[in-house]
Amino acid sequence: MLSIKPKYADLILAGTKTVELRRSWPSNDIGVMVIYSSAPVQRLTGLALIKEIKECDFESLWSVSQANGGGVTYEELQEYIDKKKHSYGVMLGRVLPAEVLADPKELFPNFTPPQGFLYLSPQEFQEVVSAMFPSGLPL
Repeated sequence: MLSIKPKYADLILAGTKTVELRRSWPSNDIGVMVIYSSAPVQRLTGLALIKEIKECDFESLWSVSQANGGGVTYEELQEYIDKKKHSYGVMLGRVLPAEVLADPKELFPNFTPPQGFLYLSPQEFQEVVSAMFPSGLPL
């Protein structure tokens, strides 16, 4: 599960932003991202398949952002990356907007929004998918 500001989550769900820009990324292989749209929305809003993770220096990340609808200005990206030697372009594939915007607090009683990412167990992932897609996952 990845916490994303609503304006960027909306761009991803609309299909115009095909890269998520991150200062850090876990080393574990992750194939699917659950999108948590942060405040004021505070809902699980969709799923995105992860095609590739690009580890980049700042200028390379800016190029990746420009080519893939990153949704930020040069200055915004510079401020966000804040002198990190390496940052990440999470290249997104198919995106599935949720049928129902799920409240994570109803699924996980002790839920606190992740600062970055949150690993879900297979069972938790299934619960999230069932809540977001009550008619079944559109394949």
